[in-house]
Amino acid sequence: MQKTELFNTHTFIKELVNAGMDEKQAEVLAEHQLSMLEAHIATKADIADVKQDISTMKSDISVNFEWIKRVLIGLCITSGIALLKYIFA
Repeated sequence: MQKTELFNTHTFIKELVNAGMDEKQAEVLAEHQLSMLEAHIATKADIADVKQDISTMKSDISVNFEWIKRVLIGLCITSGIALLKYIFA
């Protein structure tokens, strides 16, 4: 798998050194910046996992909704029959 460049550390270090920062300090800062980015940015694989989870949840909700719909229809039919028996009894 090819690793995508999140942050150009070389350019960042050069800019910090040109602005007057010590090169060692710039390198440490660049490494910490890169590790923070890597830890907190979602990858395409992360997004694919979330999409899969959402898809699974949607199908589960759909199945549960169908079950609830059938129960409600059954209750309506039962109530209707009981009402008719009450009216015509």
